This record gives sequence, C-alpha cells and structure tokens, in this order.
Amino acid sequence: MLLLPLFSVVLGCNRFPDDTQSVFNRWLCGASPGISVFTMKPVNPNGILTRDLKIDVVLENDRRVYDALHLEIKIWSWGRRCRWAEVPTFGLLSNQKACKTGFPCPLKMGNQSVTLLSTKYGFLISLLPNNAAYQIQYKITASNGDICIMAQARAHSLAKNATSFD
Repeated sequence: MLLLPLFSVVLGCNRFPDDTQSVFNRWLCGASPGISVFTMKPVNPNGILTRDLKIDVVLENDRRVYDALHLEIKIWSWGRRCRWAEVPTFGLLSNQKACKTGFPCPLKMGNQSVTLLSTKYGFLISLLPNNAAYQIQYKITASNGDICIMAQARAHSLAKNATSFD
C-alpha cells in the first residue's frame, strides 16, 4: 500500500487533470462588474470538445452595453510535466472581432444565450494531439470592460500525427 503513491510519482501524472476525462470545467477568469455567467457547456452532448468547437453560454449583463468587442483565445494542453503548457497559435487567435465568432455585438443588457464558435480555426485544433486534456480561455474586451471565461475538457481533435506542446 505504501508503494502506490511512489509508483504514481515515478510513472507520471494523471493524463486528465481535474476530472477532465469526464467533466467539462468552467470558471470566470475575470469580468467587469455586472456580468455573470450562469452556464457554459459544449454543444456536443457527451461533454467532449471536438474539432469544430462550439460552446453554449448563458450570461447576464446588468450594468451597461458593451460595443466594439474583440476576442482573444488561448489554448493550453496538459503535458508530461504535469502542468498546463500554452499552445503556440502565432497570433491566429488574437485580436479577432468577437461578433464573427458567435458573440452578440453589441453585448446588450439582460439575460442572453450565446454560442461561442471556433469552426473557423478547426485546422489549428486538428493539429493538436487527439483525446487529451485542454484548457481554453475566451477573453472578450471592449473599451468599457471585459469578460474572461476559462474551460477545461477532454478534446477529440482527430489529429493523426500531432505534436505535444509540453
């Protein structure tokens, strides 16, 4: 019994941290006052992210209208060193117009249901290792505030010869 913890250290870490093998984790990583996210889930009913990434978000904005929204997406993969390593995207996912990714522009006041889309970047996702844990950050900024949402999940990228980013 005492050797079991030693074997887990010697053999490596959990391939799917934070229960990502079966759970879609999400949290706010920053938001302007007055913005609340109630639910966030992948459109895929089994909770696993796929190449054409679609995430349904239900949020409430009770403060002000946000316009001229810009989006930055960051992706991390879980690696052999037992940590999240940022996936290089070479600026392809930076400074996008949020309106073109499914986010409503302007972001009006009240309850809203939004589908975040990344189908445009399926080619990039298809390069990632298949059946692995990923962490994704959606950061939406406007001149008068911002919102940042993080998600962790198991993803099927359908990659055939992908490279680890660790």
